[in-house]
Amino acid sequence: MGDIKVILGVIGIGMTIAAHIPYLIETIKGTNKPHIFTWIIWTLLTFIAGAVQYVGGAGAGAWITFATGLICIVITVFALRQGDKNITRSDWVMFIAGLISIPLWAITESPLWSIILITAIDCSAFYPTFRKAWHRPYEENMFMYFFNIPRHAISIMSLASLNILTLLYPAALFAMNVIMYLMLRVRRGKSPIGQE
Repeated sequence: MGDIKVILGVIGIGMTIAAHIPYLIETIKGTNKPHIFTWIIWTLLTFIAGAVQYVGGAGAGAWITFATGLICIVITVFALRQGDKNITRSDWVMFIAGLISIPLWAITESPLWSIILITAIDCSAFYPTFRKAWHRPYEENMFMYFFNIPRHAISIMSLASLNILTLLYPAALFAMNVIMYLMLRVRRGKSPIGQE
């Protein structure tokens, strides 16, 4: 059983890279406009979540989270130059709340409360990207969100131990990617089920 988890972990890392390459290429070309606030928070939190998963016994499932963190760093760097510059007051509120909340995980004695806080902050960091994509759906790469759905499913299947510490974060990411993908399909005037 352990070998299967390792294989799934490696597949998940490959899917992580494959999901983000088109997003990164379109960002470099300027057709994709990542929201810098979202990606800064995601970069910070992904590594923290990976550490909590590791402590919770995630095994190969945590590898995928750490690989995602490395990719988030690269996208954040390009988002600084190529990303969305239309930052609203609500974006600032969510960004500042997210940054202020991050130290809470450090002072929280309980890994359970740490992963709950990290997941909640990560979900709130999704807001600026969701708002931007709602108004300008063609400035957000839909493929990444679509491909992240099975990727997060594989991430969950690769967890060596299923408990709240290991499962909450990837399950929330799975749900957020489903929501984002369906919203982009609808906002682009396409049926959620159908051809690209």
